[in-house]
Amino acid sequence: MEGQRSRASFLKNTAFATISQGLAVSSAAVVGIIVARYLGTAGKGQLALTMGAGVILAEILCLGFDRAAQYYVASGKLTSEMVFGAWIITFVIGTLVAFGIVYPLFFAYCMDNFFNGVSRNLLLLAGLNCPLYLLRLLVNSILRGNEDFPKETYHNIAIYSAHIAASVLALVVLGYGVFGYISVIMALGFSSLVFGFAILRKVISLRPVFSLSNWLRVLYYGAKASLSKIFTLIDLRLDIYIVNFFMDTSVVGIYTVAGALANAFWLLTNSIAAVLFSRVASEEAEESRQLTSLLCRNVLWLTAIFGVLFLTISKRLIVFVYTEPFADAALALAFLMPGVVGQAVSRICFTDCSGRGFPEKATYSAAITAILTIVFDIYLIPKYGIYGAAVASSIAYCTGGVLSVYWHLKVSGNKLSALIIPRMTDLRYYSAVLRKLKARILD
Repeated sequence: MEGQRSRASFLKNTAFATISQGLAVSSAAVVGIIVARYLGTAGKGQLALTMGAGVILAEILCLGFDRAAQYYVASGKLTSEMVFGAWIITFVIGTLVAFGIVYPLFFAYCMDNFFNGVSRNLLLLAGLNCPLYLLRLLVNSILRGNEDFPKETYHNIAIYSAHIAASVLALVVLGYGVFGYISVIMALGFSSLVFGFAILRKVISLRPVFSLSNWLRVLYYGAKASLSKIFTLIDLRLDIYIVNFFMDTSVVGIYTVAGALANAFWLLTNSIAAVLFSRVASEEAEESRQLTSLLCRNVLWLTAIFGVLFLTISKRLIVFVYTEPFADAALALAFLMPGVVGQAVSRICFTDCSGRGFPEKATYSAAITAILTIVFDIYLIPKYGIYGAAVASSIAYCTGGVLSVYWHLKVSGNKLSALIIPRMTDLRYYSAVLRKLKARILD
């Protein structure tokens, strides 16, 4: 009976996480279409470079606290208020480092190469995305640790609604350019953050407990996870800066369309990983092993099948939605697709490893794939442009998928066949889920 309740809870949380991820993808698609049509390839490239820099910095400067916060709250080793206090310390340090050190370095050394075609004022304004993103991570990580995925979904709805509203208001209604659009999205973004803290207040007291020992404890776990995140960011984000280094912002804008469509295939994977981490951290080894096996093999084949089907219509869809100048994104997406499958597998397997207390396994593998990304990007992009970038990413993602399976098997004692070979029981599982959904709809 307890197992049934646990599985039902997992399905419920996964459903909310999927809704959240779906809204993220939908919001990104709507905003991306509006930006493409009103700002063109160059404007889209400028936005990707500047806003992306803020997100990358936030992901690095949070020191892995988002994953550590979720782990310590879910496992009950620290209270939410203790984690909240540690997060605030990290936020202050991260913001000071971003604007006191990193952005001055950008201005001094990167404006004529990696940020070629971007003004200083534009880059600095977009830098506000760093503290904004840090605070969003704070809210969502504590909500996830408490397995309150419905409230996290409400918070994300506010965020994505703000993104869409900003693009419509700034570009369609007011006719602003890139600078005006970023100004509006920052203003609405901080407004949605207020709503996020109002939601968080319903879960914890918002009275942070400050403790250096707790901060160091969370930092120790987070540091192991943060190295993995840094290397993963290199895999996922560095290529647009190398593309801009060798080419220009217009080409970056085209490549971001292929990347956005590839990200859509990780919707279900990201949702599952968000819920799986807390579940693995709190369940017995055998139960979590069976759950990871089920999820991995199904994510693998569903991603591959739907990816191939989507490629048959991708070019016509891209031209219709984004306009003709973005047509080259279709072939880039085709070269990205093998890596999309590999990355989907790695997110499931490495989430399992982290939930078992081994986040460093993802770090080892991510370091290898980051090196592969840089080497193949530098070799292929000057010759083949965005197609070379896509091939480089696929090589890195597929390598990461193989390494993730290897480490999962080592730490869990699982079998390879359980991870990759579909089973008839999976069909019965889906059938049972569909019957439950149908019953709820009819009720």
